[in-house]
Amino acid sequence: MSTMVSTVTLENGLQVPVAELTTIDLALLEAGSSTEIEKMAKEARDIGFFFLDLKNSPSAQRILDSLPLLYARSEVYFDQDKQVKQMDARYDQSPSQDRGYKSSECDETFEMAFDELVVNGGSLKLPGVLQDIQASLAQFSNLCHAACLTMLNGLSESLHAQGAEGLEMHHRHGHPSDSGLKLIYEPSLARVADVKENRHTDSGTLTMLFYEEWGLHVNLKGSDEWAFASVTRGSVLVNVANSLQRLSGGTFHSPIHRVTQPGDGFSKRYYLSYFLRPEDELKAEWARTS
Repeated sequence: MSTMVSTVTLENGLQVPVAELTTIDLALLEAGSSTEIEKMAKEARDIGFFFLDLKNSPSAQRILDSLPLLYARSEVYFDQDKQVKQMDARYDQSPSQDRGYKSSECDETFEMAFDELVVNGGSLKLPGVLQDIQASLAQFSNLCHAACLTMLNGLSESLHAQGAEGLEMHHRHGHPSDSGLKLIYEPSLARVADVKENRHTDSGTLTMLFYEEWGLHVNLKGSDEWAFASVTRGSVLVNVANSLQRLSGGTFHSPIHRVTQPGDGFSKRYYLSYFLRPEDELKAEWARTS
């Protein structure tokens, strides 16, 4: 199945191709709607992307309420001198982990592990400019984690119907994992031509991406065509990641995507991303058998 693409005219007059992604209602998933679960599973199989509507879920509404604070504090954090942020780099982790501060030629990130921020009683010592909102960050992470597990349980139910193994056994509470919340600064540049190619797939199970500016580019499965994911209010963009594709025996599709921009012009641009990742036990097993 090919994803439909429409053309949207932005405020500056630029016309951009936009992928027509399906919206899934979290409240219906929480209520166990078989129709909504199958709709989500279909999108996870076909393109690997969908929007998750948070507005009708009382708990998820708290996610939406937190966004202005987290975007504003992200700006404060990344506006600090590079030397100050570099003090937040983590050297007590493997190369595959992203905890703490990291920078590359295209972005800067600060990731907080769910286990350190939420599970272990807030054992994570945050940078000074984030310390007074630690409770808000922990609540946001906890609610995103719960939403991911709701989606995962629905996808697992879809696999159960096909006689496949459940997914939830690899994402148990209290079992260490690299799930976590990441603050991201990836500005648009003065010239589109200067944007570095950064196409990739995500390594975890499910990714939730919050954003307010155009930038996320979706590769349309089975083609060389790209289209933007639209900027939406009240929803979050979700994509299948590599571990879920593997756990589902290839049933669910981990899509290629990248961050770019629709036109020339520098501007600050922030993303909030929650990554649900499988237990360390499973990753160790995969490492032993690969």
